Amino acid sequence: MDADKPRLAVIDALVARALDEGVFRGAVVHIRQGGRVIWHRAYGWAEVTPRRRPMQADFIFDLASLTKPIATATAVLQLWEEGALDIDRPVADYLPAFGAAGKGRVTLRHLLTHTAGLPAWIRLYLHTSSTGEAIEYICRLTPAAPPGEALEYSDLGFILLGELVARCSGKALDAHVAARLAPYLGWERTRFRPPPEWHDQCVATEEGNAYERAAAGEEGAGYPWRTDVLVGEVHDGNCHYLFGGVAGHAGLFGTAEEVGRFGQAMLDGGRTERGRLLNEATVVEATRDQIGARLGQGVGLGWRGRRGSGSMGTRASERAFGHTGFTGTALLIDPPRDLVVVLLTNRVHPRVDTRIDEFRPIFHDAVLEALD
Repeated sequence: MDADKPRLAVIDALVARALDEGVFRGAVVHIRQGGRVIWHRAYGWAEVTPRRRPMQADFIFDLASLTKPIATATAVLQLWEEGALDIDRPVADYLPAFGAAGKGRVTLRHLLTHTAGLPAWIRLYLHTSSTGEAIEYICRLTPAAPPGEALEYSDLGFILLGELVARCSGKALDAHVAARLAPYLGWERTRFRPPPEWHDQCVATEEGNAYERAAAGEEGAGYPWRTDVLVGEVHDGNCHYLFGGVAGHAGLFGTAEEVGRFGQAMLDGGRTERGRLLNEATVVEATRDQIGARLGQGVGLGWRGRRGSGSMGTRASERAFGHTGFTGTALLIDPPRDLVVVLLTNRVHPRVDTRIDEFRPIFHDAVLEALD
């Protein structure tokens, strides 16, 4: 790792500037190339209010939408390999109520590729009061477009996929992850619902749900919103208020190093030191562009591709894939470079800052330029 420090010194400068400008209060950067860790460093603060805690390299982040590819899509793909479900069958075959309102032809593949015609996001907790009611609410929705005809990145589709994992495996999503992912990846600090004894090592997120509350306007008047700084408790409102911290779109917590291990497994075709997480053919299928240029973006099965990406920058290869999370997280995997880049920040602490959208591509371009 020491040999790589001079060429990657740009990371220190970029992160220091972002800290000074308040883009985020803290970060951990983890980079692997050629199967080895070449950079692993913590910056800034894990929490600035009500306590001040410096960031540590092994601290645990709310991974937000990194839950989608890491936990949910991987679980679905494992069940597909086993024959417990078929991603090309209609969702209604497994969840009959979903066939309502013209959604009978929507398949699990459409959910995985965000082409099911579902809305991006709804504050389900303002319309329903339980997990079951939330699933029923989604099932009643009328699609905005026929399946496969439009791309709309949707939390709702992944909420359904999390439910389908439970129905088809007999295990809730968190139990599936604990049994089928964690042992192969050697995870010790990556899971849903971190226990209280972990909270001192958890990175703080927002002061309550101020961002969602403001966006809700009058619709959210009188709702019992959280108001304390969130530590070790999932940030996403739907996941917290309706799903108890375990959902297909959000809820996974983890460290940069353990996210990097998952990235390495994907880079290695599903193989890990402890056994095979996924078959190589499944990884190839999951990470290839499923929809082509016609919808403007590259999308895999739970993954975002290079085409049309606003976060990967301009230097990532055409075969690169990755994902981001609302709390300020990002995972980039670039197979031709044999490279995994993990950027975990707390950009929502103590309030949401949108400048992370500008920072991520600059960061990725700088890292790739330094390594080329």
